[in-house]
Amino acid sequence: MSGVCTHPDHRGRGYAGALMRLVAGRILARGETPFLHAYASNRGAIALYESLGFNLRREVLMTRLTRA
Repeated sequence: MSGVCTHPDHRGRGYAGALMRLVAGRILARGETPFLHAYASNRGAIALYESLGFNLRREVLMTRLTRA
């Protein structure tokens, strides 16, 4: 799952969690494993993911390249 976002005016109402439970359930029903990615600094997202039963699998280093 990627790009799960909630507008700041609507956070804390359970929308993201409900959506993620629904999507993860459908992924599991297909016999697949749901996974997420988040920036390590996004503690709010990570806390939500952990509350839904997701665990840290590995840290990934990402490098952004730009034109000089």
